[in-house]
Amino acid sequence: MKQLLKLVDVKSIVTLAMTGAMIALLFAPTPGNAEAQSLFCTAYGAIITYFFTKRPREGGEEG
Repeated sequence: MKQLLKLVDVKSIVTLAMTGAMIALLFAPTPGNAEAQSLFCTAYGAIITYFFTKRPREGGEEG
């Protein structure tokens, strides 16, 4: 149960939501606004890079 609660933290929710939005954006049947797509891709890359390269704080707590 503790593992499930750790899985559903803010980082996971943001990552899953942004990944879902990215997939929807890439496979949309109609072409969207190219500038908006570019901005979203940049934000997605920055957020994913931040979350997956962030080192835990001293003392064993992440955040």
